[in-house]
Amino acid sequence: MNRYLDRLPSFQVHGAVAARLGLGPMRDFFSRTGRPERSVPAIHVAGTNGKGSVSAILAKVYQEAGFTCGLFTSPHLMDLRERFRINGIMIEEEELIRFFQLHAGLLEELKPSYFEISVAIAFWWFRERNVDLAVIETGLGGRLDATNIIVPMISVITSVGYDHMNFLGSTIRAIATEKAGIIKEGRPVVIGSMPATARDVITRIAEKHGSELLDARSMRPRFTAENHTKGIRSRIRFNENGRRIEVNTDLAAPVQRWNVAMARLVTILLNPDYPVSLPLFQRAIRDVHGRGWLPGRFERLHPRLPWYFDGAHNTEAVGSLIDTIQRHEWGTEPVMVLSLMKDKAEKKILTPFSVFKKNYYYTLHMERAADITQITPYLPDIKPLPPQEEEIIDFLAGLEEQVVIFTGSFYFYSRVKRWISRIIRTL
Repeated sequence: MNRYLDRLPSFQVHGAVAARLGLGPMRDFFSRTGRPERSVPAIHVAGTNGKGSVSAILAKVYQEAGFTCGLFTSPHLMDLRERFRINGIMIEEEELIRFFQLHAGLLEELKPSYFEISVAIAFWWFRERNVDLAVIETGLGGRLDATNIIVPMISVITSVGYDHMNFLGSTIRAIATEKAGIIKEGRPVVIGSMPATARDVITRIAEKHGSELLDARSMRPRFTAENHTKGIRSRIRFNENGRRIEVNTDLAAPVQRWNVAMARLVTILLNPDYPVSLPLFQRAIRDVHGRGWLPGRFERLHPRLPWYFDGAHNTEAVGSLIDTIQRHEWGTEPVMVLSLMKDKAEKKILTPFSVFKKNYYYTLHMERAADITQITPYLPDIKPLPPQEEEIIDFLAGLEEQVVIFTGSFYFYSRVKRWISRIIRTL
């Protein structure tokens, strides 16, 4: 299994060369394996940012409501198996091996991409386990994404911003059109906070398909938070049927108010078949981070120190991260530790970090990674981390009195986790 996957270019390692947009390979694979995607009721989630958060929130809510809920996300941060979960539990290694044993011949014949194989595994496993419903996160875009083989119960488009423009187009209108490709005939769609141009495009496409559209703006979500020794506790308030509802949660970023509002709209729409009471929803949202449902999204890394990781790798996500940091009273100047891919080392992503006085950079050991010479034109005062891991550990250990934010590429996450695990043993 691992030898087979290692032969394939993955977007994580190789970038654009690994991406293949289009539904043909998925149609061929599923038509020859009994159409598993048709036997799994699904919620389909797309968006520039927020789709992973909304997907995880929904999966946690439906699990706590008593349903067997599958969750497919990408990319994985530590282990391929993270992409496939049922009720929060990753697929077993033995199940992955069984998939490849069953379908080895077909995989060799059709030669699906890394991501297409991931989609195939998800629906095969969800059918094998007879899940009650599945939450499916898109990879790139929507219209030509391999996950768009499904006809979901409901579609969600979380946000529309400038990312992956070499695939999706150079304008908000073009990107919104691609995201709206997941809207299906007569199936409702929920949308979050986005530019007016994107909202207009999605509204027009929803009307064309006869799809009811619910806008999270109608919930008027609000966010407040407080720092505690064990982490950040937040209150998200929104309108529901004329009532002002409050949700207490460990979600730390203000942008999560939109994700929570969208998730609540989904549960309201699906309530006849998949009932979720408001008290249950409130209870499920309380500890999304603490139960490990949202790794890498302003995740607290250390049990005692205010050290966090947030995968902010495009302009919208960077803006949300800085908003999150500036809304909290830290008591000390945050230390930023960045790592990015070459295609993200650009002015609009990097210059916002100039508001911080202490910026450090780490170059990942992978072909796509940007080195510090690509960063300094936009952040001239940024400093490199020491070159050797032992030196990095010593440097970070000296920051135990500081707020430290690790950010940039999600591919930085596994390296940071390794550093933190060593530091936890010493501090």
